[in-house]
Amino acid sequence: MQATNPFQPIMDGIDELKELLHSIKKEPELELKEKFYSFKEASAILKVDYQTVRSHVQKGNIKAEQIGRFYRINHLDLMDALKDVKSLKYKR
Repeated sequence: MQATNPFQPIMDGIDELKELLHSIKKEPELELKEKFYSFKEASAILKVDYQTVRSHVQKGNIKAEQIGRFYRINHLDLMDALKDVKSLKYKR
């Protein structure tokens, strides 16, 4: 005779919860890949002036895509440039 584990339903539930938590953890990464910011929003995130963001885009320090007549900065590109912009902010 095989003894049944009384904790098997609980272990199955825990496995389902682990899978659910893993999928929830991955969702923000997918959303942020498709998130775009305007110069004004990017300047608020970087805590610099609007013109500073604009000049960094023109210099090529921050990658931006032109959509119509407006520029939009991808979230990942903005985060990559965050370190550079902060260091360039104080260079004179």
